[in-house]
Amino acid sequence: MTRRQPTLAIQVRDRLHALIVEQGLRPGDRLPSENELITLFDVGRTSIREAFKLLEQEGLIQSRHGDGRYLTAQPSLDRPLTRLEGVTEMLASRGYTGVNTVLDIAATEPDRNQRELLQLPGSEAIVRLERLRRYQDDALLYSIDLFPRSLIGRPLDEVDWTGSLFQLLTEYGHNIAYAITQVRAVTLSQTQAERIGSLEAGGAWLLLIQTHHDSAGRPLLYSQDYHRGTDFSFHLVRHRD
Repeated sequence: MTRRQPTLAIQVRDRLHALIVEQGLRPGDRLPSENELITLFDVGRTSIREAFKLLEQEGLIQSRHGDGRYLTAQPSLDRPLTRLEGVTEMLASRGYTGVNTVLDIAATEPDRNQRELLQLPGSEAIVRLERLRRYQDDALLYSIDLFPRSLIGRPLDEVDWTGSLFQLLTEYGHNIAYAITQVRAVTLSQTQAERIGSLEAGGAWLLLIQTHHDSAGRPLLYSQDYHRGTDFSFHLVRHRD
């Protein structure tokens, strides 16, 4: 089955999403004019207007007669759920250069469930990595990653944990090929909210619970990624057959 390409209007909408992030536009800011975008994107006026209609339907912009279009909300980071990518890669795809803060890193004894998930022998320890991604002082994503201690052959305090974990594992010869994923809508507890510096608990978050495997089926990484619901969405194509 061939994969359909997004329409030109959708491609322009996605480029507008990226432009909003790159230029640091905030709600209330005016977007570039149609003529400016025609020159910048090298597309026709019809495609620009159709893309603007899509943004209006998403509730992101408002048209003011005779005065252009204004941003009313920040665009969410929408990704295909079928694409396996690290958080660092996902954020970079939309121009987000967020700050990755390590909240905790430690080698620890796994419990029975963790040992089964990662198929660990009796003597194997795990690394528990807890991190927070921020963009412009806003908490975007809170993550907890667990993986066998034997995957990283160095003292933990000698490793830079602020970058891509996928890339780090690859550097040590462990390539993630696929993941089994659950998606849940959740709210943060008061303890979690305080942990990431949020002012209050509640609010919609998307929790991705994933077990990542190499090409031989060996589980390498178990992760819980809390994506702030106002900034992330995921989509997939569903078929009847």
